[in-house]
Amino acid sequence: MKRIGTALSGVGVVALVAGLVMQFAIVPGLLQYPDDVDQTRQFEGVLGRMLNAEALAAGDAANIFLTDVPVTIDRTVKVLEVDGEKALVEDTSVMNSPAGPVLATENVYTIDRKTMEHIPNFTDDERVIDREGLVVGFPIGTDAEDYVGWNGDTQTTNTIAYDRTETHEGMETRIFQATSGPDPITSPEMLANFPPALPKATIEALVPALGLPAEAAGQLAELLPALPDPVPLAYTYAYTSNYWVDPDTGVLIDFDKVESRAVSIDLGEQQIPVAEVMQLEYQLTDASIQDAVADAEDAQGTIRLLGTIIPLALIIGGILAAIIGFVVMRRESAS
Repeated sequence: MKRIGTALSGVGVVALVAGLVMQFAIVPGLLQYPDDVDQTRQFEGVLGRMLNAEALAAGDAANIFLTDVPVTIDRTVKVLEVDGEKALVEDTSVMNSPAGPVLATENVYTIDRKTMEHIPNFTDDERVIDREGLVVGFPIGTDAEDYVGWNGDTQTTNTIAYDRTETHEGMETRIFQATSGPDPITSPEMLANFPPALPKATIEALVPALGLPAEAAGQLAELLPALPDPVPLAYTYAYTSNYWVDPDTGVLIDFDKVESRAVSIDLGEQQIPVAEVMQLEYQLTDASIQDAVADAEDAQGTIRLLGTIIPLALIIGGILAAIIGFVVMRRESAS
């Protein structure tokens, strides 16, 4: 009987230690961005205005802008490589209209799998460029505080401001907002969608299609003769976005965004605004919201299982086994 008591006590101590080690040493290391992410979310929205490159090239002033075009955006995020707490992540988006693809983007990030912030490139993938802050999502255990996010168009950081916590789509979410611009677009990938300069004659022909107020159109017409030919152009970007985030898992439950890109005449030290060349509003589809809710609930279950249920069972079971073993040994010693 004494051997039984000793064995129970030993098992209890081992289980107690295992529970404590799992909860405080092992589990924190497991709570990071998964290494098998391959996820597609769909957005829907309206392309209020978009410069029509084909019409511009053809000198078709009447059709220089696409307007009020319904669009969908498919965004796929995929982990390509991991090294401990570091991950290489590919983020691609394709915007489609009823007539076909409108715009495609590709970004490759190296991130800290815990903080979700960009880190120096640890791979040989040359597509990774220097960035700062959050680039592809929020961390597990998202706090009610401001974060720093990366603005790809301007290649600068912006504040992602915590606003409030509320129930959304049946889940308690932290709501963040970000607003920026207009700031100069410096991304080569985005600038490739717009002409760097236009001949004076082309601009003169396009003025009626720009939708400028009469006074602004007159001022532009007066300015053109004094400008170089072709006229150098610059572009700016402004946006406002809202994020609904599950704080336990960092999963983005819902999202909406309004973007505006505008063209200016580039005089070096001075930029003269001309017109908006791209205006886009979009949000997550209902189906993608439900997918996000399901992903968050699955992740919450895993976190509870690994972080609470199993460690707690080991700790409580260990304590009980140790107590029972101690009692058995005392009774044996007393007999």
